Amino acid sequence: MEDLILKKEISDRRLFGEFWTARQRQSHSLHYAVSYRASFKPELPSFFFSEFLTKKASVVMDPFGGRGTTAIQANLEGHYAIHNDVNPLSIFLAKSRSQIPSKDSLIKTLKNVDLSSKPKEEELDEALLAFYHKDTLREIKNFRNFCDENSSPETNFLKLVTLSRLHGHSPGFFSVYSFPQVSIPAIQQRKNNSKKGILPEYRAILPRIESKLKRDLADSLPPFYHEFSGKNQYYLSSTENMDQIPSESADLLVTSPPFLDKVDYKNDNWIRHWFLGIPDEQTDKISMFSSIDEWTNFMTNTLKSSARILKRNSYLVIEVGEVKKGKNVIPLDDYVVEAGIRSGLTWSRTYINTQKFTKLSNCWNVDNNEKGTNSNRCVVLQKI
Repeated sequence: MEDLILKKEISDRRLFGEFWTARQRQSHSLHYAVSYRASFKPELPSFFFSEFLTKKASVVMDPFGGRGTTAIQANLEGHYAIHNDVNPLSIFLAKSRSQIPSKDSLIKTLKNVDLSSKPKEEELDEALLAFYHKDTLREIKNFRNFCDENSSPETNFLKLVTLSRLHGHSPGFFSVYSFPQVSIPAIQQRKNNSKKGILPEYRAILPRIESKLKRDLADSLPPFYHEFSGKNQYYLSSTENMDQIPSESADLLVTSPPFLDKVDYKNDNWIRHWFLGIPDEQTDKISMFSSIDEWTNFMTNTLKSSARILKRNSYLVIEVGEVKKGKNVIPLDDYVVEAGIRSGLTWSRTYINTQKFTKLSNCWNVDNNEKGTNSNRCVVLQKI
């Protein structure tokens, strides 16, 4: 009898439905300035803002900040944000959109760039030439140097746009045919070039940057955007130790942790790290886990650290999914509930969105529940 009561209680806490859309690119154009592996849709944090925030000008936190989806959506809806991540790339992706210059000022900045000089040779030049024509690489390096030497909101945003054009599968990118989201190894790119019978051709970067920034700024910003984005907080730290973030400073947490070892955020972004000048040692702490026990312990420590930052009676929304390891399917939401209870939190409910897409499906063409991850599950925990 007790088992039946427990099963019913668990069943009642699992909510099924289409809580946010499965369609692509339905939110503000600013979100799509740059792609990022395994990022969730802006509609997801927006749904939970409406569920759990009772007032405007609240503070929303994302300890695994990624490309900044939670922070940007919070600002678009009139809330402040705390963005944390262990990868400096993530901090740049989010912070570069805290101050959005006008389209005219960005284009004016582009017209002042001189790409004709010969930049210094670098250790990674040989690897990069698997992706770029030598003159394209020269322009990329000159443009990077110009932005670094003339730091401003304009050059920061232009660097963000450039990150999105570094490699991809259409003429709008700087590279020969490659993956848009993943910086594959140079040796693999050369094999692909040989297999397809192609070589990197010259592609002028400035017109491609200008074309992309116009798309990124297609939607107008709400008049209050900078009032909130200007007061965002950005932290570079492990989620297990976020002591620099003040206690009880956030009203809601919405995040998505790494799904075990399904995404290699360090190696998958090596060209972006090169462009931003991020050294290898600064990305050594990015987490990957081969065992569920190791991941659960990590999540327990993360939730304890996160709970300290949240105000009492506030909620934590953790987006996870089902991960296939060998022949086994691991329901990560069950382990988040376990980690939450171990952290002294209360399991409130789990939202299971009935969309057909997965976090990795668009990139790898995988079917739901067969490979990669199923990103439909959001565990809601509460700090009582």
